[in-house]
Amino acid sequence: MTYGSSYDRLVLWDIDFTLLNPGGFGRTAMLTAFEELFGFPMEADVPGHGRTDRAILTDFLEHGGIPVERVGDLRRRAAEVAEARAAEFTAGGGHPLDGAHGALAALAEVPGTVQSVLTGNLRRIGMVKLSAVGLRDHLDLEVASFGDDHLVRAELVEVSRERAAVRHGGADAGTVVLVGDTPLDVEAALAAGAGPSASPPAPTPRPTSRPRAPTPSYRTCATPPPWRRPSSP
Repeated sequence: MTYGSSYDRLVLWDIDFTLLNPGGFGRTAMLTAFEELFGFPMEADVPGHGRTDRAILTDFLEHGGIPVERVGDLRRRAAEVAEARAAEFTAGGGHPLDGAHGALAALAEVPGTVQSVLTGNLRRIGMVKLSAVGLRDHLDLEVASFGDDHLVRAELVEVSRERAAVRHGGADAGTVVLVGDTPLDVEAALAAGAGPSASPPAPTPRPTSRPRAPTPSYRTCATPPPWRRPSSP
């Protein structure tokens, strides 16, 4: 896809449970990598949803009594496992969410809009998922931010903003929109001064209140974003 030299809006999509259902693919790859590297399974109940893979793998090491300095080795092996099993993604239950392809295609027609991803997935794992279900076509993945880029999800907004500024020209905070499914997605947007939009497919609670924070909108990928909805007759 060809992009212009500037843009008016940067839309950053989460991957898991926003664009697709991963069917446990990434988690399985990380658990497999841990056992292969260290010779025993990771049995601790490490929370994952909405967190970066880098943070999850660091927790694996801490629970397993392994020096956290080994996280680089674990990240690389997890990515290798995912790539080796890419053909198993859909067979294991991975699939695009209803409306995901249509939402990406619709936004691709909006002048001045650049779409990419902001996700806790490690880059190589995230790319396997997107490729497996054909969701890369309308995304500028050169400006994407992944779990490799920072331990904390909220810091990823600035990573993508800076990459987009270099690639397409600058944009202020008001032109960045995050689309995700967890409270951590909303928190990341609010912390970075971006506009949050949360979609409800994943089984996580809707955030209750946050003093003086704007109220996030909730819509599925099948619902057109507000700048694409036709006006009432």
